[in-house]
Amino acid sequence: MEKLCASRIVEGGEIEMKKLDSNLIRERFLNTLLEIADQVKKNSDSIDVSQVLKLIDMMIEVKSNNRRIFIYGAGRSGFIGRCFAQRLMHLGIKSCFVSDAVTYRYNKEDLLILISGGGETTSPKAIAEEAKEIGGTIALFTGNPKSSIGKLSDLTIKVEGKSKENAILKESLAPFTSLFDISTLSILDSIGSSLMALLGITEKDISERHASIE
Repeated sequence: MEKLCASRIVEGGEIEMKKLDSNLIRERFLNTLLEIADQVKKNSDSIDVSQVLKLIDMMIEVKSNNRRIFIYGAGRSGFIGRCFAQRLMHLGIKSCFVSDAVTYRYNKEDLLILISGGGETTSPKAIAEEAKEIGGTIALFTGNPKSSIGKLSDLTIKVEGKSKENAILKESLAPFTSLFDISTLSILDSIGSSLMALLGITEKDISERHASIE
């Protein structure tokens, strides 16, 4: 039976190798994959669709007024946000990720979408406060709608999954905040699909906007 080696750092900085049964690793891999898929299914059952539809209406209004959607998240939430900003560009909607080299000026006619599992992360909270002062609309994807950022937001969409605030307390096979991250990405791409239907966007349209030098 095949053995795989795992390592850990012990006292003195030495590395201790541990042999693991390949069948156990295979089982963990498959169970983690199923756990992630199950979490996405749980969110499809629990999500407040009325809030999602309100957000979609806001996004359509922003596009109709030739305004822009700003997106921000810290850490892994930021990677999810960048994915969505790119998708909106594919759909012909003006968008940018806050803090990237090219970040446009935010105005009160614009929409800010924030991603924060716990709703208390320093940078998105500061950005929400600034956007609130300017007067733009704020939407938040979070596991904690009653958080500080949630209170600043005009619309919140609750996403079930571990945030960094409770990652240690809640056991899961998927590492740290992965259940929240992947669920949020799934929700955002589903919103993208809905926007495609509303705007009459086809895969050919997306292909024509897709990067040609990469």
